Amino acid sequence: MIFSSPAKINKGFNVIKKRSDGFHDIETNFQFLEWGDEIEFNFETNISQVSCPGIKEENNLAYKALNLLKKNFKIDKEVTIKIKKNIPLGSGLGGGSSNAATVLHVLNKFWKINLNKNDLKDLGSSLGSDIPIFIEGEAKKAKGRGEIFSKTDLKEEVILLIMPNCNISTKKAFEEIKQNDFKESKNKEDFNFFEKWVRENFKEVNDSFNWIEIFKKGNLSGTGSAIYAKFNSFEEASKIMDNAPENGKYLITRSINKSPLIKELNDIGV
Repeated sequence: MIFSSPAKINKGFNVIKKRSDGFHDIETNFQFLEWGDEIEFNFETNISQVSCPGIKEENNLAYKALNLLKKNFKIDKEVTIKIKKNIPLGSGLGGGSSNAATVLHVLNKFWKINLNKNDLKDLGSSLGSDIPIFIEGEAKKAKGRGEIFSKTDLKEEVILLIMPNCNISTKKAFEEIKQNDFKESKNKEDFNFFEKWVRENFKEVNDSFNWIEIFKKGNLSGTGSAIYAKFNSFEEASKIMDNAPENGKYLITRSINKSPLIKELNDIGV
């Protein structure tokens, strides 16, 4: 069976302060895209493994999620998982976190572990700060590490997604924060705390910003490297994309407030 593993974007991303536990308090709005990875599950197997191009199994968040369930709930069943990877690594679109959330959701259902959504979010947050929003499956305003949710009212829009040929480590981005950076913090939907740092340190991203901002405002997602711009229609976005420079990948999609995975899970009678 094949399930969705959607990308996310951040509409605004602010870092408030460093916490005593070493993490940072953030504020952001999470929204999903009508595009992402696809994950195939095969339960007719006698060995559990996760395959994904370009990622070693032991480093894969989906593999860690699988083993977390097996260990915590003493599961003796097996599954092979194949990830069709569309979301670039280090793009700020949440690919690895989305993969892990899909694995947790699907295995919870098929193996009848019967965890509720809050239990799944607690499990997911032990692996990564972005995993809970994909388990939540609905656009939310987020605080804390990104796991404290409240309602948000986000418009679903046509998005031109720009993916420069570079990847940015979220860990490194947060490690590079200096105390003075917090003085520039702003709680606005079009402000990204990391944009200045990313543009100064990654030429590919800065070049993409310079191009898109001839036409529309560019917005960095998360810690980057992906940039998105909002358009009124697919036709309008297509005219711009036709003349895009050859320094990255481009995609026209929509931002959405409900993850397609949740509907897929509800539609199956397991």
